[in-house]
Formats: sequence, structure tokens, C-alpha cells
Amino acid sequence: MNTTLEAGTGDDAVLARIVERCGPAAVVPAAETATRALNLRGDTFAPLPLIRPGNTAEVALVIRLAREAGKSIIPVGGATGLVDALRSATGREWYLSLERMRRIERIEQDSRVAVVEAGVVLQTLQEAAAERGLLFAADLGGRGSATVGGMISTNAGGERVLRFGMMREQVLGLEVVTAGGEVLDLMAEVLKNNAGYDLKQLFIGSEGTLGIVTRAALRLRPAFAGHHCAMLGIDLDHLPRALASLERGLGGTLSACELMWPEFIELMTDGADAPHRRPLGTRCEAYLLVEAEGGDPEGDHKRFVEVLESMLEGDIIRDATVAQSESERQAFWAIRNDIPRLARVLGGAVGFDVSVPIATMAAYVAELRAAVAQEWPQARVVVFGHVADNNLHVAVTLGPETEAQAKRIADCVYRGVTARRGSISAEHGIGLQKRDALHARLPAPVLALMRRLKSSLDPDGVLNPGKVV
Repeated sequence: MNTTLEAGTGDDAVLARIVERCGPAAVVPAAETATRALNLRGDTFAPLPLIRPGNTAEVALVIRLAREAGKSIIPVGGATGLVDALRSATGREWYLSLERMRRIERIEQDSRVAVVEAGVVLQTLQEAAAERGLLFAADLGGRGSATVGGMISTNAGGERVLRFGMMREQVLGLEVVTAGGEVLDLMAEVLKNNAGYDLKQLFIGSEGTLGIVTRAALRLRPAFAGHHCAMLGIDLDHLPRALASLERGLGGTLSACELMWPEFIELMTDGADAPHRRPLGTRCEAYLLVEAEGGDPEGDHKRFVEVLESMLEGDIIRDATVAQSESERQAFWAIRNDIPRLARVLGGAVGFDVSVPIATMAAYVAELRAAVAQEWPQARVVVFGHVADNNLHVAVTLGPETEAQAKRIADCVYRGVTARRGSISAEHGIGLQKRDALHARLPAPVLALMRRLKSSLDPDGVLNPGKVV
């Protein structure tokens, strides 16, 4: 990697100062960033410099130098987002990645706390916790590339939200660099802390627009001894009843409940190149992937099977297959989490993550399908999601859609969400892609307050300009 920069004037002079203070590894020139993947769709980075500080002090230095030079910062995590959060809005940005800040500083086994730098990859943290008999509860399909800082910045959800909540519930404390280059020490390591304003909450889910998270104190839990997984076939009008039966019957051990419509299962399992096997022979209106986790493997498994048998007898579900081994369990999850295959098969799909009440999910999807079919008969609508926490992922593909069509599709998707008092962003954030839709739907006083907050914490627009507000 060539990081030779001439100490002249303008941007090059500032970048040269960063190299001088932080070392040659701290700057990747703009010409070399274009080979990096920008998101899961395979887009690449804009030709902007990528700054890679090695510690919090260097992050603060970079922010101060950028501000003095009239530059802005786009924070980069694992680049697994889908809302154009890493797109340049002004052309005057630099990328800032914490990929050199990946230390797990310590794991306190008795206190069940992990203190980590924000560049730590989710899977790395999960494995380190597991070695000590502990669990970091947040989990998602992109665990091999998603970073702790990125997950905090978007308040990521994932597969265990039903039981353990969003990323917000995993965070005990934060270290944050402000737009002025100050370091805020909010690194509490206790569950209960009512000492003044809970300032860390400002930065969780703010997509790097209010501050850059550099370190975190995270909550861990005891690891589970048993994992019990099944794929269920259901009629959609039984969905709320099915979830209630699982939660009641499994006595608090239900950790995940993923909903998939038939089109999703078919894309993953049909065709000569399909890497997955269809788990149920019965074609149903929808499929639930459920997992219960507990400390009594034999007793929990017995109860798990009994609950499913009772649901079959009561016609709450139509079919079920229980994973008989860890490899079968992983095979079930591979169907749900093979998002790269979904993106490859669908091609130029427009993707959304929305929240709607569970009781209205089936009606919402039926209404959306009808609206899309009326305007774009050739379109494919694929739906799946984390049903228990209201989250649906929707993909609509027309082939090479125009920007105007994409906006019309978004209006179509969001219309039913707004009518049901749901959310146009369940877990991926706003970025650039959803900004206009957010502004059109927020009450004016709420949007004004968001703008005042941004202006107060970042008056010069240094942090992720153009995103969210």
C-alpha cells in the first residue's frame, strides 16, 4: 500500500500530518479505496481517503484536523449496511475506519462485562465470550464482518431481539469522540446507573452523526447449554397465536422466531445451484424458524417437542421438523441467513426493513403485494424477517429499476407501514436512502428537535453529513 503523501497545501498537507502523527498505516489514499466493498450489494467506495487511526487519541486528532481543514468524516464499520450510510453527500468527506482498533481489552467473567474497542468484529467477540462460558446476545447474519461500533451506531437488532433486545440493551457504557475532538468517558460497567442524563443513549442509533464511538462496555450473559431449533409451516392468520403459544409454552426460553414467506424459501432451496435443502415437504403460507435456548438440554428439548406437538394437534401450525443435530440446526439457519445468495438471485432489488404490528403483518404484506402487482405486474416481492420484534425485510425487484421507480416503490412499501403506526426503519438505520422518507413522515416538532440536537453537537457538520437529518 502506497501511503506516500507530499507535505504541501490543502488536503494533502493535512493527510501528511496524520501520517506523521499516526504512522503510515493511518491513511489509505483515495486511489486505493475503490477496490473496497461499500455494502452488501457489491458497490465500491468513492475515491476518498480512508483514515485508519490506531487508538482513541488518534481518532480525536483526526476529527480535530478534519474540522480545521473544513472536511467531514464518514464513519465506516463492517460495510454490511443497506441504506447508503457510507455514500458521500458532499464530496468533501474522508472515510474513517476503526479497523485497526480491534482489541478486546478484557472480559470480566464474574461481572459478565466485555470492554472492547469499537472495531472488534461481532463474531470475534462472540467466540471470545464463548471461551469463558459466556454469551454476547446480539447476533445477526453478518456476524463475520459487522463491527461493534457499527452495530452501536445503528442500534442493530438481529436474531435474538425477542429475548435480549436491540444493541441498546447490550451497552453498559461508551467512549465517544465528539465533533470537536473531545473524548467523552461514559464507560460505566454496571446495569443500573441513574446518575444524571444517560448520555450514551444519544450516540446509540445515531449513525455516527453525533459522535464517533471508540470503545464500549458490553453486557454478557451465561452461555446456554442447549439449543433447540425447528422449522414450522403455518397459515398466516394463525401467526399471532403461534407466537403466543411458543412464548407461553417454552417458559421464557424462546430466543428467536424468524418468519419467511414461500418465495424466500424457494429462492434459497430451488434450482440446480441452490446450496440449501427445503426443510419441509408441505408448502405453506409461511414458515417460522424458531429456536429455544436453555440450561437443561434434556428437559428443554422434551418441552420443546411437546409444545410443537400440542400446536400441531391444535391446528396452530401445519407442519414441523425439529433439528436433530447441530449440523441440522446450522442448516436451518443457513437458509435464513444466506443474504448473499438472495442479493445474487434477485439482482437489482430495492430492499427495505420495516416494522409493523404482528397482528397486521399478514394483511400488510397482502396489501403490499396487491399494490405492487397493480403498478408493476412483472415485479417480485420477497418477504422475511424477525417476526417477534415486528421486523420485516422486504425486497422488490423490477429488473433495472430507475431512481424514480425506486422512490415510488418506497412510497408503496411505507404507505402501509405508516398507516399501521410502524417504522420505516426497523434496524438498518436511515443513511441517505431513507432520509427523505423519514422527513416526510416525522411530525414537524420531532424533526426540528432532531435538527437542533445535531446542530448543538456538530455545528460544523463534521460527522457523517447529510445522513438522517
